[in-house]
Parts: sequence; C-alpha cells; structure tokens
Amino acid sequence: MLSAARLFCALFCSYGFLILANGLFTTLLSLRIKAEGYSTTVVGLLMTGYFLGMFLGARYASRVVRRSGHIRSFAAFASIMSMSPLLHMLWIEPGFWLVLRLVDGFCLAGLYIVTESWLNARVGNSNRGGVLALYMAINFFAYGLSQLLLQVADVGGFELFALCAVFFSLSLLPLLLTRSDAPQLEILNKLDLGHLLQRAPAGFWGATCSGAVYAAFFALAPVFARELGQNTSAISYFMAAGVLGGVVLQIPLGKLSDRLERRRMIAAVSLGSSLCCAVLVWCAYVDVDFYIIVGSVFAFGSLVFVIYPLSAAHANDWCGQDKMMQTSSGLLLGYGCGAILGPMLSSALMDRFGPAALFIFIGVCCLLLMLYCLWQSWIGGHNRKKGNFVPQPCDHASVDTRADQVG
Repeated sequence: MLSAARLFCALFCSYGFLILANGLFTTLLSLRIKAEGYSTTVVGLLMTGYFLGMFLGARYASRVVRRSGHIRSFAAFASIMSMSPLLHMLWIEPGFWLVLRLVDGFCLAGLYIVTESWLNARVGNSNRGGVLALYMAINFFAYGLSQLLLQVADVGGFELFALCAVFFSLSLLPLLLTRSDAPQLEILNKLDLGHLLQRAPAGFWGATCSGAVYAAFFALAPVFARELGQNTSAISYFMAAGVLGGVVLQIPLGKLSDRLERRRMIAAVSLGSSLCCAVLVWCAYVDVDFYIIVGSVFAFGSLVFVIYPLSAAHANDWCGQDKMMQTSSGLLLGYGCGAILGPMLSSALMDRFGPAALFIFIGVCCLLLMLYCLWQSWIGGHNRKKGNFVPQPCDHASVDTRADQVG
C-alpha cells in the first residue's frame, strides 16, 4: 500500500483535489439554484445536462488526450473547470447554467480518462488490490470532506464558488510538477453490448439502476434535506454521512459475494437499500431527531453504493477474461444512461409529490432490480467459476470513462 501511494502520489493528489472540488461544486449548485427560487425539476435538468456532457466526453474527450498527451490534456480540462464556478456567478440563469454543466461534464470525463488510464497502465496484478483500495478510499473520503466544506461560507454568496475554483486549480499542480512519464492510452476493440446483455443482463441492468440511483441521490439529496427544514450545516453532515457510508460494507459484502450467488447478493443489497429508503420517506413525513435521518442515510449509503461493484463483478464472472474491457465499457454505458434519466425523473416527481418522492423513486428502482435479479437467478445457472470481487469507487461522476475508446 505504501509503495502504491509513493508510485501514484502526484496522480492521487490531483485526483483528490478534483473530487474535493467537484463534490462541493455539485452540491452547491443544487442548493444555490433552489435558493434562487427555481423548481426542483430545474435542479434535475442541470444534473441531467452534466451527465449528458460526461457521456459525450467519455466518447470523444480521448481525442484531445491522444493529440496532446495526458498531462497537457489534464491541464486544459482542469483549467476550463476552474473557470466554471466563476462563470456560474456572472449570470445566474438556468439556460446558461445548463450549457456550463454540459461543458463541465465533458471536461470531467476527460479528467477521469487521464486519471484512470494512467492508473490502469501503471498497476500490475501484484499490487492491483492495494492500489484500487487506495483509489476507492480517496474517492469516498474526498467527496465526503467536500460536503463538510459547505459550512465554510453562505450558499447564497460567491465564496464557495471561488473555493471550488481554487480546488480545481490546485488539482493541476501535482501532475504538472511530477517527474513520472505519462502512459499511452490503450486502444480498445469495438464495444460488444449484445454479448453483455446475452451473458449477464443482471449486471448491465444493475449498472443502469446504479446510475439512475446515484445521480438522483447526489443531485437531489441536498434538496431533500433542505425541504425537510435543515440548514446548510446539517445538509453537509447529511451528505457526508451518505457518502462515507459507502466505504463500510464494500469489502465485507464483496467478499461474501465471492462465496454466494452474486445475483442474489445484488437482490439482498437492493432490498436493504429499499428498506432504508422507506425509513427516509418516513422521516420526511414525521418530525424525527436529525440523528435518525443521518443514521438512516449512512445505512442507505453503506448498501446502495455496493450495487454497482457487485453488478460489475457478476458481469465479469459471465463474460469471460477476453471481454473484460468491453464488459467494463458496456457496464459504464448503462450507468451513464441511467445517470442521465435518474435526476430528470426524480426531480419531476419531487416537484409533484414533495421531497419524499426522491427516496420513493430510489426505493422503487432498487425493488425492481431486486425482482429482476431474483428472476435471473431462478432461470439462470449458478455453476460459474467466479473472479475475485474488486471494490470500486462509486463517484457520482464516474460515467463511461473507457467507452470513449470504443465504437
């Protein structure tokens, strides 16, 4: 672990600042647009635009990386991102913000391409587990810390937007100053989505459900907490609890899935997530202590953020060693489609039925996934040699960063 930390020190520092900035920026935008008097649907559309930009960037930003190289491309994308929070303050208008979010998503996809392709090119089988565990920890803890930074200044001012710009700029420095040589981008074969749907449909639909659920949560959970009457400080604790909860059960449930049938594990985790959603819906209608709300969202995060890694592990069990990268691209493609639709649908439901509709939407998605996985487990076979579970960061922005190199 220590050797991995030394090897990827510059990369992990840049990635940490990137996640810190993006996590704060995403939650800040959700709260600010509501403070300006716009509807929850507008919040959902902005997040949908962001994931649409990521989807496009995931497919086309690699052309910039191939032309300019990893380090210069990272500098260009991060420079644009550092301008975005300041541009949001020049003109507070949803249409303009939607354009900016499309650009943000495209640039973030490029930044993730640089980060993940560099990491994958330099890691070997002997240290892969330690490196991925460290990568996962940085992802969750940086995003969790970013939520606590909401308490630094008033959401209605410009200070937090300036702070986001500072952190985006800081993400440039470690990679620009590193003496390590950047790797070459891997060129992949065409995406074979049909093979994935035929061999492991539960894995694909699990990834799609994850995209819808994760994007809806990160976009609209701050609005949910605000509608419950919580102040900015309480919202920051609420969001941090949900994110940090994602660290707790990744390894235990993943190791358990190495011994049990993974589709049934996905079904069990989805059921648990739905029960946590039911508690959060109850909290929306009953005056309860804030610690109950925080505990509930922590339990929710500890379960729901395991769905995507379990889905990925199941898909790789069935699709074969020679299809690993194509399988990963197909899963992330499904994740991206779900992430585009999730905020748009859940925000419309929240405007119509109130804040509880967010976790009703998430709970229904998880229940449908549970039923589908149980059905697939019943009609499918179980005699398949399993690979080892690999914990993965469930960052809300991790849309198809490899599908850019396919198709």
